[in-house]
Amino acid sequence: MNHPIRALALLSAALLFSGCPKNGETRPEPVEDPSYRDAGQSTPPPSAVSGATPVNAPESAPESAPQAETEAQDANRATMENCVDRWLEARKMDMYGHPEGTMYAGGTPLFNEATGESTDRLEYIFKRHPEARQACAGQDAQ
Repeated sequence: MNHPIRALALLSAALLFSGCPKNGETRPEPVEDPSYRDAGQSTPPPSAVSGATPVNAPESAPESAPQAETEAQDANRATMENCVDRWLEARKMDMYGHPEGTMYAGGTPLFNEATGESTDRLEYIFKRHPEARQACAGQDAQ
């Protein structure tokens, strides 16, 4: 006899806490128009329109220059990573500069779960092993 009363009490508590609408009330419909994200702007800003030049941008800047610079940086990064990987392998270290077989909470030492911050792998290695940066900087110059 006690079970139906307990079940009724649990059901009413669940309905009360779940935010069930009262008689005659309806839940608001989701907003289809995401204009609230762009502060009510119905058209994109002029800088987002193709062909528009921002006011403070140089008019004669070639568009391929930033792309070429980025590609050069990517190539330098890849060269440095290959060198560091060879340096670590020669010293029997894992990809983070620790002895082979080291286990990490969370799977990687590059992410701090307490702060939510990530660290670049090369910077992490160079901080622990500055001699790796020196060895690879010398090879990069060749």
